[in-house]
Amino acid sequence: MSYKPHRPRRDPFFLLIIAVALGMAVTLFYQVQVYYGGAASPLAGQGPDDRSVGG
Repeated sequence: MSYKPHRPRRDPFFLLIIAVALGMAVTLFYQVQVYYGGAASPLAGQGPDDRSVGG
């Protein structure tokens, strides 16, 4: 019978914390890139007529 060293299993809560932290870091990086990066988004100069907007 061969002896295989038993590796301790990863804690699921620890993996969840790592996944959440990674997701938050990616989201923050994306938001900074959108806010500070490239050209500003064009804004509409004038909205449509009230008659052409359904409601």
